[in-house]
Amino acid sequence: MTAQTRKKKPVLVAAVALAVVAALASSYCWWNTNLLGADSFCGGRLGSGEVQAALDSTGRVSQVYAQVDPKRAGFECTVERTSRFIGGDDQQVTVGTDSEKGAFPFTTNVWKNPAARSYFKGGVTGAVSQDFGGYVVLPKSCWDKDGPLRGRGVVRYEDGAVATVEAKVEKGTVDPAGLARLLTRSARQVAEKAGCSTSALSAAPDLAAPSASRTTDVQNVCGVRGFALPKEAVLVSRAEPDREQVNNGRADTWACDLQLAGSAKAAVSFAATSDKNFVEVATKDAYGFETLPGDKGIAAIDEAVLHCGGGDVYFAAHWNGGYDGALRDSGHRGAAYTEVKKATFQNFLYATAAVHSCPRVTLP
Repeated sequence: MTAQTRKKKPVLVAAVALAVVAALASSYCWWNTNLLGADSFCGGRLGSGEVQAALDSTGRVSQVYAQVDPKRAGFECTVERTSRFIGGDDQQVTVGTDSEKGAFPFTTNVWKNPAARSYFKGGVTGAVSQDFGGYVVLPKSCWDKDGPLRGRGVVRYEDGAVATVEAKVEKGTVDPAGLARLLTRSARQVAEKAGCSTSALSAAPDLAAPSASRTTDVQNVCGVRGFALPKEAVLVSRAEPDREQVNNGRADTWACDLQLAGSAKAAVSFAATSDKNFVEVATKDAYGFETLPGDKGIAAIDEAVLHCGGGDVYFAAHWNGGYDGALRDSGHRGAAYTEVKKATFQNFLYATAAVHSCPRVTLP
């Protein structure tokens, strides 16, 4: 080996080492940052900054799926954040327009735990959760628009449907504040394209966060004085009052999630709202409701709209599948099953009516 060859060898080794380091750095940046990434996704419907804020973690954001027509307002799009080398969990969220029937955030299994959500303050109706996603109700003038604003459903405004922009968490969790900004931007774009926008969608979202979980006072459930579950609604060793979470940070919406201790993993949620969007569609989607005497409102076994001092208020109770199964297994079937739920909702109405300046009513 000549002296010249010996001199070249360290230089070659250094060059190879630098190339390896550069390749590793490039690979790291590709998988764990958005360096040289897209400015927007889904045909411009989702801004890169808002997506990164919602998927507030380390990783690269990319588009997985998009159904977007530039000429139409409705869309559906899935984005994800993936990470390599540093062990970050993958995240994925689907955002799009849809239609929902009735006061959907308080009556369906899809939108679980209403008290655990952060609710939009101000002029926009919406809520977000780190585990399940969120929604924004589009302005009322959007509800009767034809086409994709109806989403995948077939319900109509006349039947109690609202137009929404929704986010569903498919993997991992999201940042509630970041998701709120993403949903607001998307809702504003949809409404502008559909010709039904309002100034409220231009404001930065301000959120009412839920309280911390606490032990339930069985004589004052959900912090409501005098609210107790009926004896027949408490199933020993299977569904007994344990923990609760309350959200009363938005002036027109109150919600409570009651977690019941026992083998059934049961839960029940209660809500009261004077939000005009939900009050209106609840009265239109009034299947199972009966008119209350004295023009006090309408009610079913787990929902009611009462005519109160400051305007109409919507009340609801919703049980999870674990509680339903435990109730049936304990021998409550048919009329007995219905009566337990009715008695629970009745106790809730008795305890909360005065708080909202509502009449005291007896369920039909």
